[in-house]
Amino acid sequence: MKGMALSIFIVIVLIGFGFLASINIYRDLNNQMAISYAEGLEEGRAQGYLAGKQDGSRTGYQEGSRIGYQEGQDGDTGIIYEEGEYFIHNPFYDELPGIWERAEATTAKGIHEYAEANGIRVAYVRCQIARKAHEGMVYIIQLVAFETVDNGLVIIEPRSGKEVKVAVGESYSGLNNFPARPYDDTVTKISVVW
Repeated sequence: MKGMALSIFIVIVLIGFGFLASINIYRDLNNQMAISYAEGLEEGRAQGYLAGKQDGSRTGYQEGSRIGYQEGQDGDTGIIYEEGEYFIHNPFYDELPGIWERAEATTAKGIHEYAEANGIRVAYVRCQIARKAHEGMVYIIQLVAFETVDNGLVIIEPRSGKEVKVAVGESYSGLNNFPARPYDDTVTKISVVW
C-alpha cells in the first residue's frame, strides 16, 4: 500500500512538472511568435515603403516630364501638345536587365537605338585603350551608359549586359575582374556621348 501511494505521488508530481513545463513552453512560443510577427511586420513595412517610393518616383518623374514638356510646347512656339509625343526619361536600375531582354541586341549601337526608340535616355561610352589595332588605328571598347534615377550613372557592356567600371589609367579587365588580356588594355581616354 505504501509503495502504491508513493507511486501515485510520483506520478502526480511528474504530471504537475509536465503541466508547468508545457505552460512555460506555451508562453515562450507565444513570445517568439509575437517577436517574429513584429519583426515581419516591420520588414514588410520597410519593403512596402521602398517599393511604393520607387513606383511613386517613377510615375511622378514621367508625369512631371510630360507636363513640363506640354507646358514648354504650349508657349509662344504655337506647337500644341498631343498624346503620343516622344519623351525621354532616365530609367530605374532594376529596369536595365529588361532592356537587354527586349532589345535583342548585343552591340552598343543596337542597345542605344532600342533604348532611344523607347524613350530611355542612353549614352555611348567609348573607351580608348593602350592597345593599338592593326594599321595604326586606335582600339576602342564600346559601351552604353544610363543615368539611373535611383543608382546614378551605370555603364554596361552590351554583349553580356553586365555592369562595368572604367577609369583612365586603369586596366579594363583588371577593374572588372575579367581574365587578363594578352595585350595592354589600360584605358587611356573615356568619351561619354549623350
